[in-house]
Amino acid sequence: MLAGPNKGESIVKFHSLRRSLTGCVLALATAVLVGSCGGGGASVDPLQGGTMSFLPAAPGGGVIYAGIPVTLTIAGGRRPFALVSSEPGILTVPTTISGNQFTVIPNNPGVIDAGLGAGDLPRRTIILTARDSVGLQAQVSIQVAQNFLTGYGVSFSSNCPLAGTAAPPVCAGGESAVRLAATFNGSLAGNRAFRFEVLRGPFSFVFPGTNNTGSSITLNSDHAGIVTAILRVTSNVPTQIGVLRVIDVATGVYADHAFVISQAGPTTALTAVPNAVTFTAALSTECGTGVSEFLVFDGAAPYTALSSSPDVQVRRIGNANDQPGRFEVRANNPAVCLDEVPVVITDSAGGRTIFLVSTARGTITPTPPPALAVAPTSITLVCGSSGSATIIGGSGQYSVNSSHPRISAVVGGNTLTITRNTGDGATTFPTTGVISITDGAEVLSVTATVPSNCP
Repeated sequence: MLAGPNKGESIVKFHSLRRSLTGCVLALATAVLVGSCGGGGASVDPLQGGTMSFLPAAPGGGVIYAGIPVTLTIAGGRRPFALVSSEPGILTVPTTISGNQFTVIPNNPGVIDAGLGAGDLPRRTIILTARDSVGLQAQVSIQVAQNFLTGYGVSFSSNCPLAGTAAPPVCAGGESAVRLAATFNGSLAGNRAFRFEVLRGPFSFVFPGTNNTGSSITLNSDHAGIVTAILRVTSNVPTQIGVLRVIDVATGVYADHAFVISQAGPTTALTAVPNAVTFTAALSTECGTGVSEFLVFDGAAPYTALSSSPDVQVRRIGNANDQPGRFEVRANNPAVCLDEVPVVITDSAGGRTIFLVSTARGTITPTPPPALAVAPTSITLVCGSSGSATIIGGSGQYSVNSSHPRISAVVGGNTLTITRNTGDGATTFPTTGVISITDGAEVLSVTATVPSNCP
């Protein structure tokens, strides 16, 4: 009979095994507790586990614009996540993500939500659904607003001078057409309002039908979805960067566009019609005077004109932006003859031309006036009395002067009146006085004999 373990040996072995298993369990429990605490233990991901949700719950306040990137975060659940969009053609999402964040760039919705009012923001409601690895799911409602400026581009065409083989798109003193194609997803956005604004640079927009300008302008796209604005740059400005903003009026979405303003201005020559005038006097003794007009063609209004002589005045006729420009020139100094005095004409783009003004003497020699004469040349007066003399000849413009303090003299037409004033008191005065008469070229005199005292 084979010998087997006795009862006491079996009990010893059982207790040894129980002690061994208990130690293993305690060691495992200790390891789990240590691993879940700080001080070198594994960290807990706050985005994992529990109820699933999207962060933010309403991105962009519930509205996002086409073409604008938006990042969403999934909180809770177990990675990886499967994503589904209710309209993947508008809001495309990845099929699965192994992390908690993903970025979407919505396309322009061709169809908008039903029931929107006439002034409401055109938008389309999209539902995003996320499902985790254990079947939990979360949803978020996003409204995608139409954005007609996604992927837009502007192009320029100008009257700037050629630089090598190509003209700069915008130049000092020039005008440029800014063309915007308002299309999305192959659709044309006709009859839609867009506003152009100056953000930076010495330029302005030209209002249709006029030459007036402003810092902003609102235009509607045509049936082909094209919007064209005309901008005008101040002349003689240095090369610099300009910035314009295009705003979709219905949504308020905008895009900024930077461009280079070239210092080189257009070289269009102006034309003055006529380009010269001569004022001729009738008499050979004086220079011509008068008024004349001229027109300015070509270039870009407004035009300015500046005379190089103080004897020639020039002024604009009509409005500054009239095309052609119209000016009046005036010569008004018969004592100075002018030989081709230049009036310099410039336009807003720096173009220029010259209008010449001359004045000349006439061919008629005037008949000299008869010599200056006065009669009588002597007169006797008593106290308080007056006498007269007649003046003829000369220029006909006469002036008189008395050398006697108590004798007054005045001239009216051809008559000279001389008076011996009273009120001398006890003072005595000379008994003769001389009255001088002149026409500016000759001088004659009349001698008056008077009392020495007239009380």
